Amino acid sequence: VPSGTGSGSCLGMGARRTPPHGSHGSADISHDADSYPQEVEVGNVEYKLKLVSPTPARFQQLVTQLAYRLAEGRGRAVYLLGVEDDGALHGLCPRDMSASLGTLRRMCGHVSARMVVAAQRTKGVPTGRIAEVRIEQFAECAQVEVRIAVLGSAQAGKSSVVGVLAGGPGALDDGKGSARTLVMRHMHELETGATSSISQQVLGFDGASRLLNWTEELARTTSELCASSSRVMTLLDLCGEGRFLKTTLAGLTAHAPDYALLCVGADVGITAATRLHALLAAGLGVPVVALLCKADVADATSLGNLAEATLRLLAECGLPSPLYLESEAELEAAVLAEPPPFSAHCPCLALPPSGADGGSEDDSGGAEPDAAAA
Repeated sequence: VPSGTGSGSCLGMGARRTPPHGSHGSADISHDADSYPQEVEVGNVEYKLKLVSPTPARFQQLVTQLAYRLAEGRGRAVYLLGVEDDGALHGLCPRDMSASLGTLRRMCGHVSARMVVAAQRTKGVPTGRIAEVRIEQFAECAQVEVRIAVLGSAQAGKSSVVGVLAGGPGALDDGKGSARTLVMRHMHELETGATSSISQQVLGFDGASRLLNWTEELARTTSELCASSSRVMTLLDLCGEGRFLKTTLAGLTAHAPDYALLCVGADVGITAATRLHALLAAGLGVPVVALLCKADVADATSLGNLAEATLRLLAECGLPSPLYLESEAELEAAVLAEPPPFSAHCPCLALPPSGADGGSEDDSGGAEPDAAAA
């Protein structure tokens, strides 16, 4: 199940404002303050005096409000029960607290979320107690999920490919690595351009196989993307440098990818890391798709030589004979062919994309990136 933690995938897409209460949206009700800051309309913290026996219309409003707070918190929200909108502490008696928690639990059921009472406070509360309830949404985004481990040497274009596919129309690369900044998680990664962790990004597809990441100018949150997708593809951007090999191995094993996308940069070619990653994927029985990146920086002769070298590498790793594809039309024809011209269990495809114009070297550019069709 795609999510921001554990197995699955999805880090959030698009910055959200966070409330002023704490680093993780927690109001920390254990302290002795006489009141809290006034509730704000943005963020993932909501104050509720009580939630006792709401009418059906009011209940629907509350569910909509909860969905908004979860979207603001990228799937997480904090509710303070027994607190006025201005932050004043009021408190609830045991009966009203129980009824309010029951209503909140029903609300969670309507947005596929779970709740836990993180803390309760009586000190300084005029009546009864107040409670902090933390809510986390299940990312029940799709019935079908495919996980793809993105492999290859450092500077091969892995993070840029992931950034372009997941980032939407505004994520096309500027030729200097702008697309990879959308998926890198740490400052030192941004400074060096080298991935040192496992970055997870989700691609959402509707019933017509359209890539939903590219249907709007503004990137959707993970929850919004998952809610409107019938199929999800999780991209695991792994490390290319040898010193981070343990992290790469963790991505290939613990995250149980269905396929491996082996990126080969047209400028750096096949390196020792490229060979190692191909061997690891083949040894673990993970089907490999080879992707020739940065095609716009190589001439036709160089690109052809690199393609032949990549095909030889796949053969040396004991992988099935691959099919070399150069355009979206060729890829679509291969996928729709009956029977397909490649092994259903170990497809090995080579496709030369450019993250700068959104298409392959033979395309006019500007449309959705061809690699999305994979």
